[in-house]
Amino acid sequence: MKNLIKIDCDNFFISERLKFIDSSYVIYYNLSDRCYEVHSIEQYKNSYCFKVPYRELDERTLFFAKKTRSENRYKLIKEIEENNRLLYEKNIKNQVNLLKEAICL
Repeated sequence: MKNLIKIDCDNFFISERLKFIDSSYVIYYNLSDRCYEVHSIEQYKNSYCFKVPYRELDERTLFFAKKTRSENRYKLIKEIEENNRLLYEKNIKNQVNLLKEAICL
């Protein structure tokens, strides 16, 4: 795992608090991508779990780790589907409004 620096301690103790979510989690800083990554020491060939979607390690990292756990997958899929449905409805409304404007002109 070259270009990765293991993060053992940080300002908000995120690396330690992440262990309460999953004891196998380890945080690395990826030098080439300039981002934080969470890996699992229990996954032998590919330890990568997820890229931290924020520039710094803070409480949001813990929330993201909890949200994306495999046992929450059905809840997450339902949330994604609901979001897609709302976007679809919004898109349809926008297209109808554009058509109304084009017809009225």
